[in-house]
Amino acid sequence: MPKILVVDDDHGLVDMLQIGLEALQYETLVAYDGVEAVAKTKEHMPDIILLDVNLPLKTGFEVCKEIRSTVLTTYIPIIMITARDDLSSKIEGLDIGADDYITKPVDIKEVLARIKSMLRIKKLQDELRTTRDELRELSIKDYLTGCYNRRYIMEILLLEVKKSRRYGLSLACIMADLDGFKAVNDTYGHPFGDVVLKSIAEVIFHNLRDSDIIGRYGGEEFIAILPSLSQKAELEDICERIRSAVEQKKCSSNGCSVNVTISIGATLFNGVDIPDEDKIIEIVDEALYEAKHSGKNCFVLR
Repeated sequence: MPKILVVDDDHGLVDMLQIGLEALQYETLVAYDGVEAVAKTKEHMPDIILLDVNLPLKTGFEVCKEIRSTVLTTYIPIIMITARDDLSSKIEGLDIGADDYITKPVDIKEVLARIKSMLRIKKLQDELRTTRDELRELSIKDYLTGCYNRRYIMEILLLEVKKSRRYGLSLACIMADLDGFKAVNDTYGHPFGDVVLKSIAEVIFHNLRDSDIIGRYGGEEFIAILPSLSQKAELEDICERIRSAVEQKKCSSNGCSVNVTISIGATLFNGVDIPDEDKIIEIVDEALYEAKHSGKNCFVLR
């Protein structure tokens, strides 16, 4: 049921609009001043706002501007209602974000027709935004594990390096690689190997902090960026937690079950002389190589 917010200090007009809207099964909310209008918009997220220009406390223009400047409400269609038929008022309203205008005295049939038209447009816009968001997710996420893909995780690392340099913040990075993963694929097949990769990605994710960011670097390699982590002991604890959790994780599917281990390379910079993102990758990759050649199923800090 579409939700319509009617904002006008004329109680008679509000009552008339409310009766007409509810007769067509629209859920109707009402506000009688600009402050109440903004509050109810944020609280109820209406599908359309019918907004009078001349309101107490805040004008309709001020309300429209505030709604448009707030991320969550910026796309809500606004139909302004005015007693003034002058072109300059309409241009001002449209310039600050109104989508349509109705002039008083209000004809309820015209209002309902404009609302129906606006709802059709809003439906199309909502679908376009949803499609855009889905396409963005596909462009930055690894389809199998749900982690960020290599291109995007490197963009994040670049941004975190810049932020750490600017504000003198610490920064840590982890590179992890499954041990003997080729044998898993060769023995059980690639579909089961995919199950293992997805399971291990979840294990790594759940053993990082909420502020940490995980990506699939390639194949069976994962990378994690740990902003503002300043203590070597904490980094060691996270690496050991990941290593131990992976070792204990049983990956199962269609009657197949295996345990795998992981090798980890990590590095930490305490906000001084942080290298660029390529050098950080080089350092954690060398640490990972050392872990691989130290018996695997371990971590090395550089």
